[in-house]
Amino acid sequence: MTAAAAGLAATALLVAAFTAAGELVLGRASRGLVSANAAFLTGMAVAAAALFPLSLLARGAALSVELGLLAACLAAAAVRRLRGRRPAPPHRRAELDPWTAAALAGILVAVGCFLALDLRHDLHWDGLVIWASKAQVLFHEGSLGRAWYPDDAYELRHLRYPPLVPLFEALLLCVRGRFDFDLVKPVFVPFYVSLLVSIFGGLRAVASTRLAMTGALLLAFLPLLSTRHSAGGYADMPQAAFVAGVVGAALRRDDDALAWLVGGLTTVKAEGTILAVIACAAALLYRRLERRATPAPSRRPWKAAAVIAGFLAVRLTYLRWLAVPDLEYSAPDAVHLTEALHRIRHVARLCFEAALPPRRWGLLWPAFAAAALVLLRRGSALERCLAGATAAAGAILIAPFLFTTWPLELHVAQAYPRLLEQLAPAAVAVAVLGWIRAQSPAMG
Repeated sequence: MTAAAAGLAATALLVAAFTAAGELVLGRASRGLVSANAAFLTGMAVAAAALFPLSLLARGAALSVELGLLAACLAAAAVRRLRGRRPAPPHRRAELDPWTAAALAGILVAVGCFLALDLRHDLHWDGLVIWASKAQVLFHEGSLGRAWYPDDAYELRHLRYPPLVPLFEALLLCVRGRFDFDLVKPVFVPFYVSLLVSIFGGLRAVASTRLAMTGALLLAFLPLLSTRHSAGGYADMPQAAFVAGVVGAALRRDDDALAWLVGGLTTVKAEGTILAVIACAAALLYRRLERRATPAPSRRPWKAAAVIAGFLAVRLTYLRWLAVPDLEYSAPDAVHLTEALHRIRHVARLCFEAALPPRRWGLLWPAFAAAALVLLRRGSALERCLAGATAAAGAILIAPFLFTTWPLELHVAQAYPRLLEQLAPAAVAVAVLGWIRAQSPAMG
């Protein structure tokens, strides 16, 4: 077996283990690819959130404990399926119209191209210096700690980054039995497939198979998600996979998975905490618009609130425990707040220009803007909240540039497109939903 095949096989084994863990958390067996994908994301989110408390309780052995627990979940799922095996119902082949079949073929080509690029290209800067290096520290230390590489005090700030991607990489290397930076790349393939499955499943719940497949096809060929940084080991595409998971669960009305996936946003990248807060605000607005409050409220909203609060508490406690300053941004004191106010117009213009180049985005963001206007006027409550939350996220994520200590133009050019990349699955969903609403009567 070649090294690439061995890496993909080990990655598939970990995906199955994460899925089994997610099924245990959700309390349900997966039924189909979309359901299994939600369980996979849930399992990863829980494993990443659990890494910090395990690092305190089992210092130096947290990674081994995680691997053991995942193995136990996988074994339990296998036994459960063997015991509950029933004769399969007669299989009925789905009939695909020519466009849907062509879109599916295009998606498979995109996945194949991403696989080739991912395995072919070396790790790029962030992929090596932040994520894979954090995986190396985790692999050798066995748990999260306050130390980085010796005599490298400036890069202590990398410890602040959430652990999901490094955890996946470190677990893969544990399964492979040795550390090598070249061996971590297969972990990004499941994220790419996951975001396509999430958007297809979400759109399929509210639209035809043809439109759902078209949305997944548009997402598959978005350059920033399928090439460049994504193939270079950056964490923006994995963050986009969780955004896609949240969007898909919301459109499918999968409340059980939705809370875990919103919480999971906090485990991938630092800005995921902001996205989780925005998602919570959108959920509260949706409940108000739908007037679902009753004299005897259901326990489920409180359960969801407890799940998300738990993720946020782990994230904030970890940052407090590290007590590492982020030298990329200035303190929000009176002097810097005044400077930030004077920067607003300039930063907004730079970020607006970063969303326009067709070679990078096609017509995604102009299409999103037009579709959002349609949905805000004619869409359902859920569609309005999705469009509003995506637009709000794109605007709020401009704020860090107001306090950056980097050269402003350079920082926006390098970072804001990757922030928009994280929101791309939601933008594609809004574009497809706007297309549907533009051709149908208004719905409240």
